[in-house]
Amino acid sequence: MPSLSTKIAQSIIISGLFIVVAFVAIYYQNPVSGFYFVIAFVVFFIIAFGLAMGRTFARPVQQMLEQADSVKNGHANKIFYLKTKDEVEELAKTFDKIAHDFEQTKSKAESLKTAAEIKFKTKDLLSDQVAKALEQKIKNRTNDLERALAELDNMQVRVKMKDEQITALEAKIAKLSKKKKRTIEK
Repeated sequence: MPSLSTKIAQSIIISGLFIVVAFVAIYYQNPVSGFYFVIAFVVFFIIAFGLAMGRTFARPVQQMLEQADSVKNGHANKIFYLKTKDEVEELAKTFDKIAHDFEQTKSKAESLKTAAEIKFKTKDLLSDQVAKALEQKIKNRTNDLERALAELDNMQVRVKMKDEQITALEAKIAKLSKKKKRTIEK
């Protein structure tokens, strides 16, 4: 595919050669002395002028294409200055604005991603810490409950022993009361 400068140069050269051929056709019957030398010089000038103009018009577009490739490859932070004082300069300014906005959006997205990762890591860490704290509370409560159950069992044993002692004392009191009644009756 021909480049833009080649397309521009071809258009200028073909137009110029058409004009030269027209002059050759007009003066073919009676050429003036040095006519072919002038024609050769004009053809050389047309070719040089066409190539120069092709490069001149295509250079800003090529620079913008390089900038676009740079943005495509992730280097949108480069500022592109192009001073042509025409629509191409306006296009370059618009392209710079788009590249700048893209870079800002990209950096915001990266900072949001980093913040989200930190938030999730913090949540995971807090969840782990809360889970460990809850496990420790459960262990402590279980230990307290086991101690309370052991104390309850101990109390039940003591209550049973006291009940037996009370029963034994009631039996002694009943015996003594019978003895006292017998002694009073006698």
